[in-house]
Amino acid sequence: MRIKLFCLFLCLLPFFVSSQTTPQQGKATFYANAHSGHRTTSGERYNPKEMTAAHATLPLQSYVQVHHLENGRSVVVRINDRMSRKSRYIIDLSRKAAQQLGIIGAGMGKVRLVPLEKEAALALMK
Repeated sequence: MRIKLFCLFLCLLPFFVSSQTTPQQGKATFYANAHSGHRTTSGERYNPKEMTAAHATLPLQSYVQVHHLENGRSVVVRINDRMSRKSRYIIDLSRKAAQQLGIIGAGMGKVRLVPLEKEAALALMK
């Protein structure tokens, strides 16, 4: 069943990808536990149990699908914080997103980011 859903997802993905932004590749990391409860750039408090992330340039409140290039896993996160443009990482994930992506043990992972329209992102998050 999972394989069928994944195949369906791959077939429908091109219809949901934002045409305004191109995919990016690089390294992802995740927030340290000490950041829990701190305010993000969007004004909300960081919650390690939510599917959120920080990015240097993607618009706040936009959605992005993060594909782990080594293990094939992917997650959808909402951008609610900023990170330095000088960072060696392209995205800073919440702990929940990092766990689902499988990067907690290594501390980081090689990823591809695919920006999504809100409707597509919400459909994928269900």
